[in-house]
Amino acid sequence: MAAWNADARYTRLVHEQGDRLVRLALLMTGNRQDAEDVVQDVFIAVASSWPVLQPVAYLKRAVANKCIDLIRRRREIPTESVPDSEVEELGYFEHDDLGRFFVLLQDLPPRQRETLVLKYQFDLSDAAVAKLLGISIATVRSQTQHALRKLRQVSTLTPGGDQS
Repeated sequence: MAAWNADARYTRLVHEQGDRLVRLALLMTGNRQDAEDVVQDVFIAVASSWPVLQPVAYLKRAVANKCIDLIRRRREIPTESVPDSEVEELGYFEHDDLGRFFVLLQDLPPRQRETLVLKYQFDLSDAAVAKLLGISIATVRSQTQHALRKLRQVSTLTPGGDQS
C-alpha cells in the first residue's frame, strides 16, 4: 500500500470539511453518490494547487460549480423520488421531515433549487449566486422568492419536527 504524504493541514481540512461539503452537494444534486463524487473531485483539484489562501470558501465555491455543471449535464433526467441517504442530520429537521424536505426541494425547477441552496446552504450573497449561475441579481431574487413561495404553499415542515 502506498504511503500518504499529504500536508497535515490539507489532511485536517479534508477531515473537517468533507462531511459538510458532501451535505451541501447532496442538497444541490439530490444524490449521495453524485455528491460524494463532486466533493472528491474538488479535493483532488485542490490538492494539486495546495495551499489556497481561503480554502473553505474556495472549497464551497468549487463544490457549487461542480454541482451546477453536473445538474446542467443531467437536466433532461428528472428524478421521481429522493434516493436513500445516510445523512442523519443537517441540523434543522427530524428524520421524517428531512425526507419530505428533499422531495420538496427536488420538485423545484433546477434554477430555483440552485438559488436556494447557494444562498442558504452555501451562504452566498445574491451577487455571488448571480455570478456563479451567470444570471442577474434580480433573477436570483425572483427565483428565490418563487422557490420559497412554492415551498411554503406545499410544505407542512416545521424545524425540529414540531407539527404546531
